Amino acid sequence: MPLQVEMDPSGGVRIAYDLEWLHDVMLASSGSMVAFRYFSATEPAKGESKKAGGKTGGAHKPGAKKSGPEINRVYPRSNGPGFLLLEKTPTLDTAPKAGGRHHREVGRLERLCALFETGTQGLRVPLSDIAILSKRAVCVAVVESCKAVNFTISGGAPVEERRSPGWRIHGYPMLCVIGRHAGGFPANQGQWRAVQCVFGAKLTQLIRAARIGLEVVSREGFGSVFPTLADLPNGIRLDPGLLPPEAGTLAIATALRFTDAFISAMRKSTAPLATIDGLGGMDETKLAGVDRLMSALLELMRTSPALAPGDCAAFVTKFDNRAASYSPAAIEGLVEYHLEGVPVPVGAIGLKDRSKQRGDWNYGSDSEDEGEWASPSKTPSKGDGDADVVVANSIVVKKVSLITGMAALRMATSYGMRYSKWLYSDEGSLNESPLKDTQWVGTWAPYFELDQDELFKKLPSTNGVRVLIFDGAPNPINIPDAPSVFGQVGLGAIVIDTTNNTTREKAEYLSHFVGALARSQVRGAAGGVLLMVDSASKHPTGGDLVHGVMRICGTRGSVDTFIDKTLKPHLLFKLGKDKEKELGWEKKLSVLSPEETRMRRRLLDIRMLMRNADLLNAGIAIGGLGSKLGGAVSGVARVGASVTGGPRVGGRGGEGPPPAPVLDVPLLTPNNLGRVRRVVLAALPMPVAAVAPPQKEGSASVGPGPIPVEKKDTDSAKKAYAAQGAFAGPVHHIPDLTRDDSYYEENDIYNLQRYLLRGHANVAVLEGVDRRQWLEMNRNFFTTEYHPAITTATDTIIQPLQRNNNHWALVFITLGARGPGGRPVRMLYVDPLNPNNVPVEDLRRLTLPFPGLEAEHCLLQYQDDIGNESEGAQTSCGAWVVELAVRLVLDQHVLPAISPNRKAAALALRAAHQLVIRDARDLDWPVAPADVRLHVTA
Repeated sequence: MPLQVEMDPSGGVRIAYDLEWLHDVMLASSGSMVAFRYFSATEPAKGESKKAGGKTGGAHKPGAKKSGPEINRVYPRSNGPGFLLLEKTPTLDTAPKAGGRHHREVGRLERLCALFETGTQGLRVPLSDIAILSKRAVCVAVVESCKAVNFTISGGAPVEERRSPGWRIHGYPMLCVIGRHAGGFPANQGQWRAVQCVFGAKLTQLIRAARIGLEVVSREGFGSVFPTLADLPNGIRLDPGLLPPEAGTLAIATALRFTDAFISAMRKSTAPLATIDGLGGMDETKLAGVDRLMSALLELMRTSPALAPGDCAAFVTKFDNRAASYSPAAIEGLVEYHLEGVPVPVGAIGLKDRSKQRGDWNYGSDSEDEGEWASPSKTPSKGDGDADVVVANSIVVKKVSLITGMAALRMATSYGMRYSKWLYSDEGSLNESPLKDTQWVGTWAPYFELDQDELFKKLPSTNGVRVLIFDGAPNPINIPDAPSVFGQVGLGAIVIDTTNNTTREKAEYLSHFVGALARSQVRGAAGGVLLMVDSASKHPTGGDLVHGVMRICGTRGSVDTFIDKTLKPHLLFKLGKDKEKELGWEKKLSVLSPEETRMRRRLLDIRMLMRNADLLNAGIAIGGLGSKLGGAVSGVARVGASVTGGPRVGGRGGEGPPPAPVLDVPLLTPNNLGRVRRVVLAALPMPVAAVAPPQKEGSASVGPGPIPVEKKDTDSAKKAYAAQGAFAGPVHHIPDLTRDDSYYEENDIYNLQRYLLRGHANVAVLEGVDRRQWLEMNRNFFTTEYHPAITTATDTIIQPLQRNNNHWALVFITLGARGPGGRPVRMLYVDPLNPNNVPVEDLRRLTLPFPGLEAEHCLLQYQDDIGNESEGAQTSCGAWVVELAVRLVLDQHVLPAISPNRKAAALALRAAHQLVIRDARDLDWPVAPADVRLHVTA
């Protein structure tokens, strides 16, 4: 059964394939750009039959002649030529980190396309997105279920706030196993390769036993649909492929525990490890030794499935580097699972600009085709069918091919530096900018061999080089422990490694960073560009099938100028005859051949790879270059529509501009699709400006930007809160929350929310307020002076709101990453009983402390205490306000499903809250930080 991928409207995806299909994919992939040795099967001769994972010609010894072509593994770095550096004298960057590759057999691409096309053609999202999310799901589950003594396990989950650079960083779709101990086994590359072989052999045994896979292979290009292993400096890395999350997690966690016990046994051993130590290195002799150890362990695990870790350690210490026979039996199996949470496309929100179509350079990025889901022409006039697109009538996205491997990101970084330097030069459009003589190169978690400093130093001059480089889903080993702060604007280029990001995440980055690019005051003149790079050798579906790509994003003038002033001179550089022999490979590595262009068109057509047009269907609002860094214009543009943001001159009654049209695309998480609806909150007139009091040194603002503020009246506000009296109630009075005829008091809600979220320093739980207090809201309402729980670390605010005497609703506020204009703010309003009763006029008060606020409300009715009964009272709103606030924080803003028995669910909540209410009431009151630099002011 070939791969079948079916997507339902809610974002669930069914994935199914059998092991015979997987066998064929592995065989076809093994001879791609990043070749690998596949022990479990051989290439069948023409006319031979085969079974998945079995031999076609008896037992195979590594190195012996097989019935098909011999595969020599390229691991872990290519020794092919790199890319051209245009200095005073053109030179070739031949370092391994710049290495490029060619296809060994381009014809294998045809076989791979045939294997995928029946199950993926017509998908509304690219298979690469589904693969990334599937891999992350497995990684997260493994990290949660497996703890080890000798190594740490990470991957899958988004980067925690304390380590983020100030914007959202997405999870690495691979597992990283990093050693804990500085001394003892494993102490060098050879010993870590032995650990890798043990883990790979054990996991192979387990996935074969479960009939969910055939073999874990080792290769440099670790992206694929089957499990692959690769080296790390002090650990190993696993790409789980499309292993089913439940069974795959169990197999991986079991193999990791076995490997952990194996390391413990090796640390106790005193046997010499000269042979194992000799496995370190990059030459063919060393790598052949790794292959021999892997084949020996595969056979050992096959014949001794109950092998103890200590016995495995004894075997490894005695390994003598001899070839071993591995003879697995043929197996059959069907892998089938359901994946939740795949963002559903929402329809096109951009258009193609045909008026200034660029010429064809064989970059594989142009097309004569149009239409949201149009299939490429069978006989295209040029390119691979991936047309450039225009977002919000201003931002152009154009794709070009790049050399594969690590060089893709390195090449884009070099381009970005050179373009930024030109932009601020005497010839450039920003030659009068006060930034023209400045230099700034910011990096966050780039691949450890990018070595951007070397590229920077090789520039003839560095004035005007203003570049940010980061990985959008980085390897955890590259993430700095200390928080990073980036406050630069006027950037000539932003380079993002988006290989392991989904389409929606790429659209988020485009929306987030477009406002930080440099721009000229001259209409149509060039400004900064955003470069999103996908490296082929890491692609989630085996993207080493084709070269990597770079998406150039910016205004039409910026994109065209980048191509004319940077890309063209580089790729079309005329070499002298004395240099052609030395440097002639460069263009061949950077430009697709006609056959490669045709195959990439095919891969796009069957939805294995992302198209530019997919960015338009991601449901992300992408504004023009006037957008603030860290936020987007409220709303999503449609074809032919214009989206505007920011203040408008004039306006009736001093109000801001009318809100932009919106689609019901969730603000907090795509998983809330169908559960929320946007709310348009027209900005209230600003109070008459008064002289603002001096701010405390180092204080920060929660709101999106500096605007005039009125004088503070904190004393009156404090008196209003004290007048409520509820929070000063008897400390030792423990309420009976289990009575279904009783309401939660505001102090019950406040104390329970604080208690259940007490470990979340980023969450500020505030006291409930009634409508009178709410309507007194001013710009200072959400500051440390009003609420000591709010600090500069706060990114989530929980505000219960009392409506109609005893009824409670929830105002859930999130604060985005800080940019030059402040922090974007989003609000979710939840009324658990009356979801469509939204107090829009009251909620407009939030535009005073949070100008530019985007809002939505929940459509689900969680509360129903009466059900089918003829009488009763709706009293559980307080319990639901507590529960929903906690769930939104703990479940990454995902709204829970409605219980089939809402009355019983409310009673269960009451019982659970009763168990902790005493401890909740004993919590200390929040105290503002002594360091005023941590205070938030208006």
